[in-house]
Amino acid sequence: MFGAAELGALAGLLHDLGKYTLPFQERLRGNPMRVDHSTWGARIAQQRLGTMGQLLAYGIAGHHAGLANGQGEGERTALTDRLATQDLPALDAAWEKEVALPEKLGPPADFKPYGESRQQAKDRQPFQLAFLSRMLFSCLVDADFIDTERFYLQAQGGPDHRGAGPAHPSLAALREQLDAYLGQFKADSDVNRLRNSGGGVVPGRASRVQVG
Repeated sequence: MFGAAELGALAGLLHDLGKYTLPFQERLRGNPMRVDHSTWGARIAQQRLGTMGQLLAYGIAGHHAGLANGQGEGERTALTDRLATQDLPALDAAWEKEVALPEKLGPPADFKPYGESRQQAKDRQPFQLAFLSRMLFSCLVDADFIDTERFYLQAQGGPDHRGAGPAHPSLAALREQLDAYLGQFKADSDVNRLRNSGGGVVPGRASRVQVG
């Protein structure tokens, strides 16, 4: 939807790469040990796919724990520390026969630095890249959740309710559903009245945000 199909597909292929290890195969046979199955994919993305691979590494490493800082302190282990860890089990080389990586990986076709001047575009680019990484992370987590849900529904013989109707509802339909939900809220406090003022959300309508 935002021109990042190739990036999203690679995130999906690499996010569980750590399952190509003996400890994880033992887990599938019933061993209760915990196995880090996401760091390997993040490491491969960072090592082989350039700048875009670095962005993918954030989402891959955090697809269960959440996005971490690139470096420094925080609630989660920093990405640089995750990728540098020496505690990962050996990765079976069989993955390279099943996961094809491109020789070069670029940003989405329409992803261009924006700004009124070259310097302004340069200054804003880190924000653009951070926003793109969050979009990719959101897609990966959502797809992973849906795929897991579908697996258990099939195993239990339940209906795949996500497969009913149009595969991808239009933005107009999603907007209508959001408007109906937001329309239930009442401007019954100072904060809610401010949100419904002209500078925030138009009463009964979702806010429209313009960038640039």
